[in-house]
Amino acid sequence: MFMLYEDNNFMLYEDIGSSIAALHRNSQNLQTMERSSLTSAKDNMAPCSDSDSKARSYWWRQHFAALAANSITLGTGMCVAWTASAQAVLRGDRPGSPLRLSLEQSSWVTALVPLGALLGALPAGLLAERLGRKGALLSQAAPEIAGWLLVIFTHDRVWMLYVARFLIGTTVGINIVAVSMYLEEISEVKVRGTTGSYFELTASFGMLLSYILGAILPYFWYTVVGVVPGVSILLVFSWMPESPVFLVVRGRYEAARKSLQWLRGPHVNVQPELDALEESLKKQPVPSQPNKWSFWRCDLPRVDRATFKSLAVACAIMFFSQANGKNAFLYYMTDVFRDAGSNVTPEIASIIVGAVYVAAVFLPTLTVDRVGRKPLLSVAYCVMGLSQLAMSVYTHLASKGYDVAAWRWVPLAALIIFIVAISSGPGPLSWFMLAELVPVEHRGWAISVAVVFGRIFVLVLIKEFPVMIVELGQDVTYGIFCVMCFLAIAFTLLCIPETKGKTRDEIKDELKGKSQESNEDCSRL
Repeated sequence: MFMLYEDNNFMLYEDIGSSIAALHRNSQNLQTMERSSLTSAKDNMAPCSDSDSKARSYWWRQHFAALAANSITLGTGMCVAWTASAQAVLRGDRPGSPLRLSLEQSSWVTALVPLGALLGALPAGLLAERLGRKGALLSQAAPEIAGWLLVIFTHDRVWMLYVARFLIGTTVGINIVAVSMYLEEISEVKVRGTTGSYFELTASFGMLLSYILGAILPYFWYTVVGVVPGVSILLVFSWMPESPVFLVVRGRYEAARKSLQWLRGPHVNVQPELDALEESLKKQPVPSQPNKWSFWRCDLPRVDRATFKSLAVACAIMFFSQANGKNAFLYYMTDVFRDAGSNVTPEIASIIVGAVYVAAVFLPTLTVDRVGRKPLLSVAYCVMGLSQLAMSVYTHLASKGYDVAAWRWVPLAALIIFIVAISSGPGPLSWFMLAELVPVEHRGWAISVAVVFGRIFVLVLIKEFPVMIVELGQDVTYGIFCVMCFLAIAFTLLCIPETKGKTRDEIKDELKGKSQESNEDCSRL
């Protein structure tokens, strides 16, 4: 019995020893596998890191294409600021004026640009779908150049100046629609916010250039410079690739591949991105050759909830981006300072504000893809509302006879703060968010509708702003703008989806209602 017990113990010890040895062998095998896995992972990570680094090294192509597309946007900024610098000449307040316009005629010279933009935006979506985004952008050159030439040779013919301003306005409408589509469709998600901000950057630079030239050059030579943007887009943008999205929609896959390859860099495998784009478009087919009525019918049977919601949000974005008084200030900059009684000359104040505008637009180009769209918009509208409140209080006290001599710096300071805020938020963000929100298959007509909606409000505001100042007073007018800014904050927080870092399909899914909270909040608003 003892021997049996001893044998059993021996057998038990032998089994335990065998198990320990087996565990030791398995442990060694696992360590070997881990070492090989780590080595393999490191080997795999190195090329990936190199690939990402190479991809970033070619981002300059997307930035360059975006800036080239916006070369004519310089003309947009110049035509907006032209009235602020030229009003004194056109009214006969300065020597050398070819015209002596009445207040009503001057208001029409100003208002015909947004009117032309309104009518130019209507067919802009159709042009972008038929001629391509690149073709639509290049088509602006002829009316842009013709418009500025008419301004140059107007002399004493007021009707010619009207026609010229209207022609230039049509290019503004086409540009807003086509360039927002082009920038969104050529850009990777990581740089989409930055490239989308270039519209406001180039427009603000055009305004600053106009303010400076208007202060130092005679009227004739100041106007001659307006021809440059129309010529520059022909010389610079003609070499840029067409939108790959448009090429895929038209079934030109090889051309789309070449376009993507140039934009992303020669080392990047663009096939996955091309496949994803094709798959996304297959979910809702787009006719490769729309008939002549397809634009005006808007393909309503195929418009889904996401498209209607995106269109409503886009129109509201356009409304609030203008209801804060932005264009009233830009078109009547010198008059605003003169009427407010600032202690800085209107011309110098306009140049200061223009320079601040250009500098401030750089902020969203650096932060929008990190911080997001909604935080920037909300903070910007809050600051804009406070600056308008300061203008309202200052002008109210001045109109009531209070001594505001010690506070004459307020108009310039308030307007500078306002410009910094708008150029950091709704200024650049509103334009490229149109293309982000609207699905590709309805982008042409939907963006046109949103832009037309915004241009209608701009036209009314520009035409009636002088009347509002006279009839309501500066304090009430700025108070209305203040209220609109705070309403815009509520709309931004409750209704606008965050698009930072999201693909087109992810944005569309959210608009369809997969995130129900924003829908319920919007219905309450």
